Amino acid sequence: MSARGLPRVGSGAHRSSMAQTTPSEVTGASSGAPVAVLVIDGNEEHQILSVAALTRRKWIVRTAASRRQGLQLALAYYFDAIVIASKLRDGSGIELLRALAGRLPGTPVIFVVPPDGEEAALQAMESGAQSYIVKTPRYNELLPAIVWEHVEEARNRKRLIETEQVRAQVVTERKTVEERLSQSQARLRMVLEQAPLLLWSTDQDLRVTSAMGAGLQGLELPQGQERGLTLYEYFNVRDDDMEPIAAHRRALLGESVATQIEWHGRSYDVHIEPLRSGDGGILGTIGVALDVSERTRTEESLRRSDVRFQLLGRATNDVVWDWDFQTDGMWINENLAAAFGYRAEDVEPTGAWWEEHLHPDDRGRIAEGIQGLIQSGGSAWSAEYRFRRKDGAYATVVDRGYVFHDPSGHPVRMIGSTMDVTRQRKAEAIQSAVYKISEAANSAKHLQELYRQIHKVIGGLMPATNFYIALYEDRTKTLSFPYFVDEAEAPPPPQELGRGLTEYVLRTGRPLLASPQVFEDLTRTGEVELVGPPSVDWVGAPLASQGKAIGVIVVQSYKEGVRFVEEDKAVLNFVSEQVAMAIERKRTHESFLQTSSELEAIFRAVPDLYFRLSADGTILGYYAGRYADLYVPPESFIGRRIHEVLPKDVGDPFARAMRKVLETNGLVTMEYSLEVPSGRKEFEARILPLINDQVVLVVRDITERKAAESALKASTERLLESERLATLGQLAGFIAHELNTPFTNISLLTDAVARRVQDGSVTEKLEKIHEERRRAAEIIRELVGLSRSRPVTVDVDLRSIVERAVDEVRRHRKTGVAFEVGLGEVTVPVRADPLQLQEVVMNLLRNAIDATNRGAVRVRLEQRPGFHAIVVSDTGTGMTPEVLSHAFDPFFTTKVRRQGLGIGLPLSKYIVANHGGTIEVTSEPGKGSTFTVLLPRGDRSHEDPDRG
Repeated sequence: MSARGLPRVGSGAHRSSMAQTTPSEVTGASSGAPVAVLVIDGNEEHQILSVAALTRRKWIVRTAASRRQGLQLALAYYFDAIVIASKLRDGSGIELLRALAGRLPGTPVIFVVPPDGEEAALQAMESGAQSYIVKTPRYNELLPAIVWEHVEEARNRKRLIETEQVRAQVVTERKTVEERLSQSQARLRMVLEQAPLLLWSTDQDLRVTSAMGAGLQGLELPQGQERGLTLYEYFNVRDDDMEPIAAHRRALLGESVATQIEWHGRSYDVHIEPLRSGDGGILGTIGVALDVSERTRTEESLRRSDVRFQLLGRATNDVVWDWDFQTDGMWINENLAAAFGYRAEDVEPTGAWWEEHLHPDDRGRIAEGIQGLIQSGGSAWSAEYRFRRKDGAYATVVDRGYVFHDPSGHPVRMIGSTMDVTRQRKAEAIQSAVYKISEAANSAKHLQELYRQIHKVIGGLMPATNFYIALYEDRTKTLSFPYFVDEAEAPPPPQELGRGLTEYVLRTGRPLLASPQVFEDLTRTGEVELVGPPSVDWVGAPLASQGKAIGVIVVQSYKEGVRFVEEDKAVLNFVSEQVAMAIERKRTHESFLQTSSELEAIFRAVPDLYFRLSADGTILGYYAGRYADLYVPPESFIGRRIHEVLPKDVGDPFARAMRKVLETNGLVTMEYSLEVPSGRKEFEARILPLINDQVVLVVRDITERKAAESALKASTERLLESERLATLGQLAGFIAHELNTPFTNISLLTDAVARRVQDGSVTEKLEKIHEERRRAAEIIRELVGLSRSRPVTVDVDLRSIVERAVDEVRRHRKTGVAFEVGLGEVTVPVRADPLQLQEVVMNLLRNAIDATNRGAVRVRLEQRPGFHAIVVSDTGTGMTPEVLSHAFDPFFTTKVRRQGLGIGLPLSKYIVANHGGTIEVTSEPGKGSTFTVLLPRGDRSHEDPDRG
């Protein structure tokens, strides 16, 4: 066997980190042998915790973080145990287990799993692990204990194998001796048949008078000297007290003597009788000697083998036994007292006594197993069963035995050892209970089912017929009993805190085993008072979450035959931590489901979009009542950054707004427009901070609100403009009415003078007067247009209106300026005043022609969402932003005096507004202007233009 912690082969073994512990300081828990453990864990923090827990026992600990390094160390060095975590840096612990399978049969492997690692634990056990441990808060306490248990078991198994080998050797030697004895007996029979015994007789002087038998040949006496010599001469002694002289002297005194002598290096069994005469007088002695040298050596060998076997029995903590099938006798070593409490006088060393102490439910199974092994001719046997202790309790044991057969193949005896694994099985049961409770928290559909599962798990660890869970509500300062199963009492209602045992545990935060004596002491000191039926034993443990007591878990008994011990209290207290975690987790989960249900109902009722984003803008989740409002499908934006999904002009402002939210931890609101599958829409986004550097976006469709606001604004503007123009029109109409008569008289007078005067200079001046009169008439006509009331609407083709306007102004076009018309071939029906709309188009065309010296003037009809559009554009001088801001102001003009009054565009705007439409204008100095008249389509064209 290689030394612990030293390489298994050569000097080329890989090095790894080792805890700072010298070999001289390393001791086992009981045997004094050094313990070497290999810890393989990819989590550095967990690895450090494991090393700290193991080195507290002054064990040698080597570590590895990867599967490759762990495999190399495990194969290169000798270790008493190997601890493997489920996650390694370059793979999983399961893969490493499979790689080690069958390669280290004598080394126990303990697999470490997280609290939710049931599947990993099962895989580990199937892949070769001897045990597993869950990473609970008591991991550092449990790990050394579990490792030591398996190290001890491996060492004991090794000792047992060595013991069995020695015992087998002893049995083999005994068989050899027995075979030799058999041969000796055969030879003895032959000797008896041929008188081979050494027979002699002496006279009273101890002179040999006769000697015969094959035994004489071994004395190497000279031929003929067998008789005549005295015994003093035979044995070369002179002392009468020396054997065999003294034996013959006693025979001369009439005593039958049996003795053993050593002579010539051999052992003899000697029997001497007095040789009597016919009258009874003693004449001498007669003796017979049997050479027993071989038998003596055989018996000494057997004695030494028995001593060796008993010493080996003392070297192990197990109960070692030797069962003789022929006599049913059973030898049991002294460990029986330490293991099960039986003293030597309590034991009847038979197989029947042992069988009687098996648990009744196990007795038949064990008997059938041994009988089947014997009948099949097998040798190795092992079983796990329950054995009754001296105090009546049952211990769980693992028993291993080996059947020995005689040369003819018949079973003659069975040698084995019994190991008490009660504590180990208890620890495994507790560990399994913790795991089951954790699983129940995940699998239970509701709290009541979880409570039932907890009750069932606790019942597997101790008697739990009477079991309840009490929970404390801090808000109401009351104690409720959501789960209560009891033989003697009905479930109590919620109640204020009192002085019962439950409140005592809740108040102290410590577990309690209340036997009748303990309850009496607590009652006498005023700590508690009797609540409910009196119990024989009461065990309670606090349920704590985040350092705060949330309730109590209780088992109790009303029968003297069902009592609890300190171990039950410790077990209940141990699992109470997992119970509290499970209850809190389930309560939180149900609260979460309730909140989620309420939020989902709210989400369904509110047509907003919700998005959850990380600090870098990655979209983590969403909720959408209507998928048509999403810019792209969910699979196209989940996991991507928002500025990568949205157009740059929208995504970048979002990124800036998110940074502001994370910096200020406040609310940021922004508006934007986006083309979604259902059309272009306006949205308002509210960005709020969440925990863990996340934000939530609440996006609302404000398209209709924006449209309503725009409509309201346009309607208000139209109303104001209408009122302003109406007032102006009334004033203009009054002025036009007052000026018409003087202008008419001036026109009549100038015509009369022109007919009578032949002077050219006078005629020229009269012509100028006439021209000014016509210009004044034109101004009056425009003023009258302002004063005109509602349009006279009819169903008409918009194309024909524009065509007539084009025909009217075509004669005014300039040389070098193209006139481009695009009206399409399809009738464009509208309900409008054709004369007013024609006036609008003519005003726009005349202005375009006046502003353009080279290039083109274009007019076209377009269809836009909800509107017909008349677009008039030019490549003229364009307008500055200042001029553009006053374009529709009455009497504002950039034309030279006498070329414009500045009421054409205001008049056009007024007319279009009365038709429910708008005029839009864009212009850039030096590049031209574009005027767009938008008239509503469909039913809207039939509405009263003054509405809205």
